[in-house]
Amino acid sequence: MALARSESNVKYMGSKRRMLGNGLGELLHREVPRHSRFVDLFCGSGVVSWFVGNKSSNPVLAVDIQEYAAALARAVIGRTSGVRPYRLKSLFVAPAELACQTTPYWREAKALDSMGFCQVEWTGRARTLCGTAGSGVIFRAYGGHYYSPSQAIAIDALMQSLPAEGADREVCLAALLIAASNCAAAPGHTAQPFQPTKTAGMYIKEAWKKDIFSYVEKALVEICSLHAQVQGKTSVGDALAIAANLARDDLVFIDPPYAGVHYSRFYHVLETIARGQCGTVSGVGRYPPPAERPASAFSRKGESMGAFEKLLWSLSKIGCTVIVTFPAGECSNGLSGKTVATLAARYFRMERMGVDSKFSTLGGNNLLRNARKSIHEMILLLRPTRRKFGLSTP
Repeated sequence: MALARSESNVKYMGSKRRMLGNGLGELLHREVPRHSRFVDLFCGSGVVSWFVGNKSSNPVLAVDIQEYAAALARAVIGRTSGVRPYRLKSLFVAPAELACQTTPYWREAKALDSMGFCQVEWTGRARTLCGTAGSGVIFRAYGGHYYSPSQAIAIDALMQSLPAEGADREVCLAALLIAASNCAAAPGHTAQPFQPTKTAGMYIKEAWKKDIFSYVEKALVEICSLHAQVQGKTSVGDALAIAANLARDDLVFIDPPYAGVHYSRFYHVLETIARGQCGTVSGVGRYPPPAERPASAFSRKGESMGAFEKLLWSLSKIGCTVIVTFPAGECSNGLSGKTVATLAARYFRMERMGVDSKFSTLGGNNLLRNARKSIHEMILLLRPTRRKFGLSTP
């Protein structure tokens, strides 16, 4: 049941790609047909929603607190037929390439690309250029940091070139998000860009040499052939609020945050692209204002356990079947595999299995610390109990 060339290529913490070929995919293949709808409550990179939508006749509801995650999921589950990538290249990519030629600072940006200065001088000049009165949001907010000036201009041009609406827009936006993720001069996410130090400077050079347009075209080819068998939906919002309105025959997939830091800190660059705008950025990570960065109780150490138990209680009261994935060890948001299993056993009949997976170390550089590490992750299949529902709120 593997998806050939279908994986969402966004660099993501705790992506489920590996697990889909290592136990999770088989479980979904068995359980999804027994239910009327599949609900992905923390859809993230969208890979699980893509997997189920593409291979099952059940509609998918993909939920996340961030717009970019919903946009990734929607590119596949929102349509039931393929799209020709070469048509989208002509409609989307070619006009953006032409627009770059007349964009202010394009010549200066391309001249910087070919310069052989040391990293400190190179990035300094790039940041000075992007600090001028450039009108593009990516050029202004992230140029000279996550992207070279020419890359930032290209992303801005592609944002302006997005089709107005419909499936074409969703596919093109997803391809741009994937390209922007893979070209960012940052380790596995966009919490902070690489800095021009002796150890990290080489990674800036490597990332800034990547051609945004080539990465977009590659992503288009991979996404266009994928589609859902039955059209699904996406929703941007809090998992607890959405879970309260699910149905008993839903199969609910829960892959909650593991980190004690809000995920909007790691993916704010992608969120800016998905929204098309952001406020004044600040800090080393070039963060937008707090009001533009969604926060979740699942990432607060003092609230994560209560939020998780409330979610399980709500789903058990409805009578949903639930699949939970979570690292077996203790995580920085205060939850551990043992805690999650203990809470689940209070409300459901539980089957437990374990698989090996990969997880971001939030900034490894492959010298002192690997960017990704192997972890043992558990999968819980939770079935409703036979007792009458009417449990008191935890």
